[in-house]
This record gives sequence, structure tokens and C-alpha cells, in this order.
Amino acid sequence: MKKLLLSFTTCLIGIISANAQCTTTNATSCVCEDASNSCYLFPDITASWKGISNNGFIEYPQTNAGTNYAGQGPDDGRLRVSGSTPNIGHGSFTVRGLDVNGNRAFVCGTDTVFNVNAGGAFTCPNGDPNPRQLVIQRVYKKEGNVMSYTDFWSGSMTYHPSHGHNHVDDWAVMTLRVQTADPNPLNWPILGDGAKIGFCLMDYGQCGNTGTTYDGHCRDNNTVYLGGNTLHNGDFPNWNLGGGNYNCSTTEQGISSGWTDVYGKHLDGMWINLPKNVCNGNYYIVLEVDKNNNFLEENENNNFTAVPVTLTMQNPAGSGQAPLIWANGTTNICGNNSVSLSATGGSAFLWSNGETTQTINVTQPGSYTCTVTNYCGTSTSEPFIVNEVQVNTPVVTGDTVCVEGIMDLAASSTGSLNWFDAQGNLVGTGGTFTTPLLNTTTTYYVQNTDTYQDTIFSEPHTNGIGGGGFVSSEQYELFDTYTPIDIKSTLVYSQGAGSITIELVDGGLNVLGTVTTTVPAGESRINLNFNVPVGYNFRLVGKNITTGGLYRNNNSASYPYMIDNVMKITGASAGASYYYFFYDLEIVASNGTCPSDLVPVQAVVESCLGIGENIPFKNSMKIAPNPNNGNFSVMFNANNKADVELELVSLIGTKVYSKKIEQAQGEVTYDINVSSLSKGVYLFNVIYEGKPYTQKIIID
Repeated sequence: MKKLLLSFTTCLIGIISANAQCTTTNATSCVCEDASNSCYLFPDITASWKGISNNGFIEYPQTNAGTNYAGQGPDDGRLRVSGSTPNIGHGSFTVRGLDVNGNRAFVCGTDTVFNVNAGGAFTCPNGDPNPRQLVIQRVYKKEGNVMSYTDFWSGSMTYHPSHGHNHVDDWAVMTLRVQTADPNPLNWPILGDGAKIGFCLMDYGQCGNTGTTYDGHCRDNNTVYLGGNTLHNGDFPNWNLGGGNYNCSTTEQGISSGWTDVYGKHLDGMWINLPKNVCNGNYYIVLEVDKNNNFLEENENNNFTAVPVTLTMQNPAGSGQAPLIWANGTTNICGNNSVSLSATGGSAFLWSNGETTQTINVTQPGSYTCTVTNYCGTSTSEPFIVNEVQVNTPVVTGDTVCVEGIMDLAASSTGSLNWFDAQGNLVGTGGTFTTPLLNTTTTYYVQNTDTYQDTIFSEPHTNGIGGGGFVSSEQYELFDTYTPIDIKSTLVYSQGAGSITIELVDGGLNVLGTVTTTVPAGESRINLNFNVPVGYNFRLVGKNITTGGLYRNNNSASYPYMIDNVMKITGASAGASYYYFFYDLEIVASNGTCPSDLVPVQAVVESCLGIGENIPFKNSMKIAPNPNNGNFSVMFNANNKADVELELVSLIGTKVYSKKIEQAQGEVTYDINVSSLSKGVYLFNVIYEGKPYTQKIIID
């Protein structure tokens, strides 16, 4: 499952007994997958179709489903699913929370902290409120009769206080899909999905024998419904490697070879959230294990199964429920970028631009609709608007010299400016760019980058991420911001009608904004319009709740919830496993940047055929000090002997000083006193070889 891993320790265990055995301490009778005498004994985790099909799912209607399992909230719109994950590999699937020295390691945002003591609470040094404990996968290795092991850093786990043990993160994902002609169920259109589930990995049951409890769960191919040959205990050459005693220990969890772990449909989080516009019909439940490829296995391609299910409690078939369109990210087009749009799952799709897949990438702004065929019938969505960001092209000014010289190029714009050479290398920033010494005409390019506001909806989008219930106590969510944002609105779920107060509080516990409003029973959206500066440890607080309670999740939050470069929801008042009240936050932020096309700017070098400027003379000319009180010096280097005229001219063209230096040559310094002149800006001309060279001076 994992593409690239780092081994950090290998340990020899040795031979404990001369008896033919295959245990984690004795490799005498262990069999390698390749029949060699030395190998790693990898696990092979699969997803059982029988675990789902054999009374492994329950459908609930969209309303009045009731709370059927304590602490898990109403089952409205849920399809509860059981998951069975057999290990059919030659090795055990061993996951550890402690390294060989008995220490833990944690991820704190972007930091990793090693060598943490095994016991006690852990607090991130950088203040991150939601540390993730790193997981170690222990892979056993047969070397003749000697058994050793290597530990690999893998995924992570989260401690759930109400359960009293760790759950391995991102273990399984469940989706409801519509079958197509594609043989791979992972490519079928998605209609609904379930949250990623944290499993406590354990030896729940043996693959067994004919007629035993889990007969048929273990198969050589579980990816095809009703397919694969059943595997019983005796079919595993290294059956029970791992010991058959893995449980929910904080030290070590796992699944032994020839065993399965089962999470029943009655457990918290074991469901697919059915959308409100789904209609009754025939679908498939698709279960994927270790979707993020955190763990090493024998077979990387058999970690899923697909099981047919017929829905009967949703909208009637043919009732014409309209499909929905949503953006998978920004809804703004800038330059050559694209916007990804998806529509409600179905068997056929026809977008207004002619495309025929569930998800499309659009590169043109405008209004998009999608006509979807599914069990609801053939219906067209409401228009979805994709906007175009209008970026301003910079206005540029080039420069010209004779023979050679250094030039100043200029540009003006509404955003930030970057200068590039012809090879695309960044050579400068800002409104002006001074070239190096040039003796040939050279083209540079300037680009303006504007920022724009974007509206993004933050995860979690609904309260369907796990179990929970309604509470009336004052609670809050914690979040950080990386750019100024406006929290426009939020989705809440209320037990009854009544009033609530929502406060925005900063890290210093100052109240920055308050909204008191009434809400109906059920789901509703509240307008907030909170302006939030850049900062850390903001609180979004729910208080004075008179509705009987607002819904909050317990034991199912998966912090942090991120919007890249905008904000991070870091935790809740009651702990890392809770999520309080405020779902699908509507965030408006100036997080988008849009660059203009590159605009050429020329630095022109002319031969001038004897009539242009004397560039070496121009570059040698200096006036100091500047500004001055009317006493200053002019310096220049006259390579060619010639008369030089000095002039001081007001900005309205009046000559207020003049002096002629005859047959000047070489380095010349001439002192000037015009302290009787009024304060202001003047033009100082040095006329050499009949051509004026001008600089501004300030008399103050």
C-alpha cells in the first residue's frame, strides 16, 4: 500500500524452539511467498464482499429515522455498512504505537516530535492542539529458521478518550456508486460517501472452516462480488502468524494471517451519507481499505470490494429529483487555470458544454448545467456560475541609450510586478527595473499579479462525519487564519426552534463580533459576516442556546480541517474528538492570485551615428550633495577635450545660473554657490559636445 517507506530499525529475534513453528519468534516452518528461504512476510489486507452482503447494511429514510444507537445521533439519510477486512497474506499486519525503545512519536502540524515517553498526555511544543501519533508497521522477516523484523514509519493514529484506545486513521472509506461498463468499481460515479474511519485493528475472528462464523469472508479475490475462492485456516501456509491475540492496545494492534477484523454497522461512523436527492434503485456499496497507501502489503491492488444494494426508503424512482453541481475547489478562472465541476451520480451525464463524465474541468467562464440520468429520471441541474478573474495588464515604459548604457524600465499596475529576462528568469520586482550595462537592444518582460476574493466552504460540510447529539452548553471551535477572512455564514442543526448567540473571540479572549438569531428545528444556515484578521486561537462560540440543543459530533472529528493558505480549524473546547455546531463555514478570503500575460519592455541601444549621447560621459556625471543648501559640486569625466557649459534652470524654464568651462578634459570638479536662490527643484544641465545632460537638484 505504501509507495515509499523509511526503515528505522531491524531486530533479530532468534530461534526459541527447535520445533517446526511459524511464529513471530520462530521462522522454522514459515513459508515465503516466493518459496525462497529468506523474505519479508508481508500481510495482504482485503475487503470482504460477504461481510457487507450477509446482513451487513441497513438503509434509513431521510427523515424520522430516529436515533437507533446511543450517542450516534439521528440515522436520517444514512446507509449503515459493516466492514470486514481479512488478512490473507503470508505475514501478520502489525501496527505499533511505540518504537523499540518504548517511545512514541507525534506529528504537530508540520513538525514531528520523536522520543516521547510511552505514557501520559502529550502537548505539542508548537502549540498545535491536535497531535497525531505516528504509527509503526512492524514487518517480520524470515532468514532461514531465524525470525527478525523491521519497523517502518507508516500512517498515524488518534486517541479516542471515550473508547479508551487508539484508532488508526484513514483506514477505510465507503461510497455508494452507480455501476457503469467500466470493470473497476473505483471508477464508477459516486452518489454518496462515508467519512474516513479510524479502526482499532484487532483479531476479531478467524477465517475459520466450513460453516463457522466468518466462513467466506476470506477469499483469494474479494474485489468481485460473488467471486474468489474461499480460504479457510488450513489454506494459509503461515496461519496465525501474529498470534491471533491482537486487540485495541495502545502499544500494538493488528490482524494475524488468516484472521479478519470486523467493524459492525452498529458502530459509530460506519455509514454512508445518502444525499437528499437520491432515488430508490439498484446501487453498489464500495469499500476501500487504506486508500492513502500508508501500509506495506503483498498485493497493492486488492484493497476494495463492491456489493450491490437496492435502496427502497428514499425518493420514489422517476420522481424527477434535480441533480446538483458543486465545485471541487475555486469557482474562479484565472488565465489558463481550470475549475473542476462534479454532478450528482448517475448512469449518464450531459453537460451544457457537451462533456459526458461526472466530473469535468472547465477553462471558460459562464453558466454550466448538467443533465443526469439516474433512478430519479433524466433531469437538469440549476445553472452553476463560473466566474473569470479580470487581471490588469501593466502599463510599461522602455528606455533608450546610444552605444551602451544602463537603463531604467518602468511599469505601473494594480498588483505586484515581477520582471523577467528572455529566458524566464526573475530579474527584478516592483515598479522599476534597472538593467545591467547593455550594448545591444534587449527585451525584458513584466507581469502583474492581482489578488482576488474567493468563496470557499470549509470541511466538515455536514454533521454526517460521525455520531453525536444535541447539547445546549456553551462550546466553541478553535481556528487560525493566515490571511484576513470574512466568515459569511455557517450551517447548524437545531433540535428545536429557538434563539442562539454566536460570538467571534480572538486569542486574547476579546469579543470581535456577536450575532443573536432565531433558528428553526433541523438544518438551517445562519448569516454571520464576521471579519477576522490574521491570527491564532480564534474561537467561534455557541452560547445562550434556547432550542433544546445544537448538534455536535463526538469521537469522529479529524482535525485539522484546512483551507490552504487561508485558515485551519484546529480543535474544539471539549477535546480533539469533538466537533461543535458550526458546519460548512462559508469563507470569503483574498486568497487567490492571478497573473497577467507577460508584457515586453525594450531597453533600446542605438548606434546614434555620432549624434547620440556620450554614454561614458553621462555615466560619469555626478552632483553632490543633493539635496543641498545652494552649495554643491558637479563632477564629470571629459574624455574628449571640449568646451563645457553649466546651466541651472527653474522648472518653468528660467535660466538662473550659467558658466562656461573652456577646453575641459579628464576628471573635472567644479564648485557652485547659488545659495541666494529660492528653495525648490531645479534642472542642472551640463552641455558637452553640443548635447545636454540633465539631472534634477533640490535646494532646501
